[in-house]
Amino acid sequence: EEEEEDKGDIEVTKSKLFSGDVLLALAPEGFAEKWQNKEDFLMVSTISTVPKPIVYYDYVPVAIFAAMIAWVAADPDVNMVQAAMAAAALNVFGGWVDAKLAVSYVPWDLMLLIGSMLGVSRAITNSGLAEFIADGVKNAGFGPQTALFFVYAVTNIMTELTTNNAAAGLIFPIAVGVAEKLEVSYQPYVFGVMCAASASFMTPIGYQTNMM
Repeated sequence: EEEEEDKGDIEVTKSKLFSGDVLLALAPEGFAEKWQNKEDFLMVSTISTVPKPIVYYDYVPVAIFAAMIAWVAADPDVNMVQAAMAAAALNVFGGWVDAKLAVSYVPWDLMLLIGSMLGVSRAITNSGLAEFIADGVKNAGFGPQTALFFVYAVTNIMTELTTNNAAAGLIFPIAVGVAEKLEVSYQPYVFGVMCAASASFMTPIGYQTNMM
C-alpha cells in the first residue's frame, strides 16, 4: 500500500513513454536512493541538486572544528581522539550530520581487518617472532641500508595482499626490532614502512588503471 502511494506521487507529462526514454525530474532529496533499486526505472542518477540558501548556522561546524584544533593545541593533556569525538557529537546533535548516514560512511569491513591485523601485530611482538626475524636479518649479514630495503620490500608486498594500514601494523614491530638489532635509529625503518605501505600504486596490480 505504501509503495502504491509512493508511485502516485510521481507526476509526468501525458505524453506516451517508450522503453529507453530519459526523464529529467526535479525530485526531492533522497529520490535517487529510494528508487534506484526499484523496477519502475532502469537507472536513476543524480545530475545536480538545488543549492540551499546559506545561513550563519551552516558555518557553525567550521567554528567547532577550529575550536577543537585550538583546544588540542593549547592543552597538551587533551587527547586528540576524544576531542574529535566530542566535535563529531556536537555536529550530530546540532543536525549538521545525519547520524544514520554517518554510520553508513564507516567501512566496517576495513575496520575489522585493521583491528585484526593490529592484534596480529601485537602477537608478533609478544611471541618473539619480530625478534627472531630481526636476528635472522642481522645474522644474514645485512647492513643498515640492505635491511632498510628488505623492510621496504616486505611491506610493499604485504600491502598488495592486505591494506596499507594492516601492512604497516604487521611490519612495524619487525622494523623496530631490526633497527634495535643493528643498533641504528628506528626512524628510517619506520619511514620506510610508512612509504611502502602506501606505495601500491607503483605496481601493475595496485589499482585498476595501473595495468592499463
